[in-house]
Amino acid sequence: MSLAINFAKALAGLLLLATPAAAVDGEILIDQAKVTAGGITPGDDPGFPAVLSRPGRYKLTSNLNVQAGTNGIDVRQSDVTIDLNGFTISTSPSTQAASGVSLGSGAGNGLQISNGTITGFSLRAIHAFGERNVIENMRLVSNGSGVLTGHGSRVRNSTIASTGGFGIFCGTNCLIEQNVISGNGTGVLFDPSPFGSGLVLGNAIVSNRLRGLESSGQRIGYGNNILFGNNAGGSQVSGLVDPLHPNVCQGACP
Repeated sequence: MSLAINFAKALAGLLLLATPAAAVDGEILIDQAKVTAGGITPGDDPGFPAVLSRPGRYKLTSNLNVQAGTNGIDVRQSDVTIDLNGFTISTSPSTQAASGVSLGSGAGNGLQISNGTITGFSLRAIHAFGERNVIENMRLVSNGSGVLTGHGSRVRNSTIASTGGFGIFCGTNCLIEQNVISGNGTGVLFDPSPFGSGLVLGNAIVSNRLRGLESSGQRIGYGNNILFGNNAGGSQVSGLVDPLHPNVCQGACP
């Protein structure tokens, strides 16, 4: 009996050593040191990007400072949830890394990102080609663009500000709600596909250099938004957009 117990303990120890990264209550924890070491999931080489190749929940336990010419986190699987846990993914102006979090075309669907800041990236803060993604409670500031996300996605309760390009670009059948979107090129831009629709509700879309809301293909309903000071005070919205409730506009809204 004693031999069996000792064998079981030894086996448990070996299995623990084989775990890619420390996990607490099913969450894999990520910090700068673990990214530097690699091995967070299979296929994750030392250094950036941190590769997430398994579905599941991941949580930051430190800020991540990303090197030049790469992404901060590469997601390569469906159904990944990333909780930034109040921390920041950043890169400096001198390094100009690509995107904070990237889910490439064909890599998966159902990415969820929440509760943190992404700043300083030359391409996008969040580049998520997959469908049914959720971005919420984020602060995305001073990036090349804010959020690119696919069909059936939601962006909510976030600040997207001071980008060189769009604040949010979304595929079809998206919900954009309760965000502050300011100081970008176009505030909210929808995929030009003629199929599908979308909703834009309860946002403050202000002081963007181009229009606050634009859709050239799908019909978009929008209501209870503030659209103020976009497009140098000219037309605030453009394309196939239909007001569902009153909007506060400075400049012209249909």
